[in-house]
Amino acid sequence: MILKNLLRRRTRTLLTILGVALGVAAVVALSAFGEGLASGFEQLSGSSGADLTVAQREAIMTVMSSIDQDVGEQLADSSGIDRVTGTIVGIVQTSETPYFFIFGEEPHGFTIGHYRLIEGRGLAGRREIILGRAAARTFDKRIGQTFRLNEVGYRVVGIYETGVSFEDGGAVVALTDGQRIFERTDQVSYFNIRLKDPRKIDQIREEIERRWPELAATRSGEPGRQEEMLGFYRAMGWVLGLFAVLVGGLGMMNTTLMSVFERTREIGVLRAIGWQKWRVIRMILGESLVIALAGGIVGIGLGIGLVGLASLSPSVGSLLTGVFTASMLIQALVIALLLGTIGGVYPAWRAAQLTPVEAMRAESGASVHWGGVAHWLAARSGDSAVRNLWRRPTRTLVTVLGLGIGVGFIVALMAIVAGAKLSFGAIAGAGQVDLIAEQANASDLTFSAIDERTADRMRIRPEVQSVTKLVIGVGTTPGLPFFMVFGVEPHDSYMEHYRVREGRAIQRSREIIIGRFAANSLEKQVGDTLQIGGTSYTITGIYENGVSYEDAGGVVSLEDAQRLFSKRKQLSLIGITLRDRSTAAQSAVQLEHDFPDVIVSQAANLTDRMQDFASMNAMFGALTVITLLVSGIVMMNVMMMSVFERTQEIGVLRAIGWQRRRVLRMVMSESLALAMLSGVAGLLLGVGLGWLITLEPTYGVFLPPVFDPGVLGWTLLMTVVLGVLGGVYPAWHASGLHPVEALRYE
Repeated sequence: MILKNLLRRRTRTLLTILGVALGVAAVVALSAFGEGLASGFEQLSGSSGADLTVAQREAIMTVMSSIDQDVGEQLADSSGIDRVTGTIVGIVQTSETPYFFIFGEEPHGFTIGHYRLIEGRGLAGRREIILGRAAARTFDKRIGQTFRLNEVGYRVVGIYETGVSFEDGGAVVALTDGQRIFERTDQVSYFNIRLKDPRKIDQIREEIERRWPELAATRSGEPGRQEEMLGFYRAMGWVLGLFAVLVGGLGMMNTTLMSVFERTREIGVLRAIGWQKWRVIRMILGESLVIALAGGIVGIGLGIGLVGLASLSPSVGSLLTGVFTASMLIQALVIALLLGTIGGVYPAWRAAQLTPVEAMRAESGASVHWGGVAHWLAARSGDSAVRNLWRRPTRTLVTVLGLGIGVGFIVALMAIVAGAKLSFGAIAGAGQVDLIAEQANASDLTFSAIDERTADRMRIRPEVQSVTKLVIGVGTTPGLPFFMVFGVEPHDSYMEHYRVREGRAIQRSREIIIGRFAANSLEKQVGDTLQIGGTSYTITGIYENGVSYEDAGGVVSLEDAQRLFSKRKQLSLIGITLRDRSTAAQSAVQLEHDFPDVIVSQAANLTDRMQDFASMNAMFGALTVITLLVSGIVMMNVMMMSVFERTQEIGVLRAIGWQRRRVLRMVMSESLALAMLSGVAGLLLGVGLGWLITLEPTYGVFLPPVFDPGVLGWTLLMTVVLGVLGGVYPAWHASGLHPVEALRYE
């Protein structure tokens, strides 16, 4: 009977299954990408065949670690150590992909054997490169051809395969070439160590960390400092995808509830012939679970397909390789069934409460009685579309809630992006600088490395009044796993950007001023000490800028920051103050031409050309499309139900002379009115969600939402798109009803 009931309304059932499926597909795809990202970083340092991996202690990710190369020679001379090999890892931008991993390896080190050659030979000299199998396919390169990195040509001498996504989508060069590419002379990201006697691994690890307190030695593949960030990647997919599932789940509740309303008399008959309440509950709940199960299965298939399609894109496949686990797929199915249960409980309970006499008296499609509330709202709604919506108040409110969650999710995402842009823009704000220079082809601000001499050459140009040297990095300190550190020359005028509320600004090395949020979180005061990267700093002041990234971090001298992040004679950004600000646009173009190793932007537009924000916009754009699709299907389902239950009414209207376009306009007006109500609800929910995100103790402070006019404009546009998507087919269907056939409709 359950399947028979569902097939009575095939269109509605299929739309509901599709809505649930798209939500589940979002969870599966996003969690697969999150798992792929996390496992990829885990495998980077765990697949070399080493006994120990030595990296910078405070680096939140292994690829962000930086160690002086001469430490490797000292490690090699240590007792119990057989061989030491240094590796440098970084990410560069190419024309095909914004995230391309480059590994610099010692050609004769033991880790080079990890890259199993399937064509050609290994590295033998400078300006040679071996490509991962996926990279060779993406760039369509073969042995003997030239591969260009940062405008420098490298000869492809081999193609390898390791089974690690980041490696197979990247390339390997000689260590010296890697250091040149990333401008990190005599530095490595980490050391791989083989021991003479692996049984002494714990003893040797303790000795290394005692001798070099700024370093951390871990067993290869063992969870390290980066586990917190990797856990964040794994959780991110579920959190983001769940919103799409919630929208689909509430749409399913709406469908089940409407099924109960239109079958009120039928349920009355069943109760009259002896059906008990539990049997009615089982029937309605069973229908909901069947839809959820079908949606879950279809959604898993769609999710796997989406990951496969996305992986074909070079810009995605080089970094976001999807990894599926059995537990992930089972959890996705469990979520679908859980939503089916939640979506069916209330409709089933309501159906079971119907007494046979009341149910048999009811007309098909009987609405929920809200006493005078619905009548009051309908009576005071001047627009006929709004009045029609309040004829089914339960359906309208459940729809508004479901769609509101989807719209609210998108609103919160857009507000977070706007907030992040505003926060980063504030780094160059307050009028301190006019232009900002960042390393060209840097895929991430933390990887930006500009030769300090570039800033010195810019300073002597006639149009430049002054230059500010900035180093920005991410460290950790007990109590704050994500601590932004800004390096500035103590006597630079840019120091005025940090508004010190207590104490004084830094004046020399080993001093630090920290933001108000950091001070409160760490329970620190002026005069206390703070450990970062194994170095102790004296807190001389507490500043408060009102910018989350800065107030949750600290400022040290430029030399201290360069030492902390191993950026000797290197900068993350260069701030440029012009003699004539009106020439900013022309000066940016000219400086970029004269210094091809950097990109120069006006300070107010700092984030427009940053790859970090381009990638964030792309990801959030994909989430927006998925959420809109799910919401559009829910809206279409609701409007189709409205048309079906009012078929006779529409027939009467057509019989008394209503033209097709008038019926079309009526249904579209209702769809747009429902979308606008959902938009208002979504805006309120988005504001609330944005506030809740900021309460997350680890990363919340770095995701401040900003609800600017742009966000409000996009919200309005989304609601209109949602109304059109959901109303077009039902309106077309309603306008096509023939008066005689419509009047005969049961």
